[in-house]
Amino acid sequence: MEKKVVERYKSFEGAASFNVKYDEEWHKRVCTRREYQVIQKCFRVTGGNHDLILDLPSGAGRLFKAFQPFGKRFLEMDISHEMLKFVRTNLAEYKPSLGVGSAFHMPLKDQCVDVAFSARLFHHVPDQAERHHYIKELCRVAKKNVILTFFHTWSLKNILRRIRKPFNRKKDKVTMTTDELRQVAKSVGWEVVTTIPLSRLASGHHYAVLRRC
Repeated sequence: MEKKVVERYKSFEGAASFNVKYDEEWHKRVCTRREYQVIQKCFRVTGGNHDLILDLPSGAGRLFKAFQPFGKRFLEMDISHEMLKFVRTNLAEYKPSLGVGSAFHMPLKDQCVDVAFSARLFHHVPDQAERHHYIKELCRVAKKNVILTFFHTWSLKNILRRIRKPFNRKKDKVTMTTDELRQVAKSVGWEVVTTIPLSRLASGHHYAVLRRC
């Protein structure tokens, strides 16, 4: 990840801004409602009733209540101490365990959680090898399932971005195809069960459910 992005994310100012970002903008509130629906679809695919769910990166805990009904215990983990301070406040009634750690080098044993959940990180990782390592790390620590997001190469959002690039000169998004995800999963003994777009028109993010073979 870019150093300036990480530094901003780990700062108090960055964490405070992120904590309210999805509450202050109406379109992001709509996005959160849709995201909750997609997350719950993914967890229903896994069967639910999991003993321990890992949420990494947890951010300020924005998505926690979407998957909370599907687990008994929860580990909210993030690289930012400041984010975890907001998690402690925002999720005080649920009392999840908190931990500091990177998604690329998780301080966790193999197969120590039932489900590894990881949202909105993939598209911030420009190096392909690092992205593949991140996916493999999620598979390493999970016993049964991994649920993660990726920005789909062939989403309408990304196709339109490519068409407009000669005019607005925006840099390319960090993307992946479903076939690439399947290949990475297969290399460590996992399979892709399903992928669900967050929005076919308004977003290029897809949620994927992976299962240990």
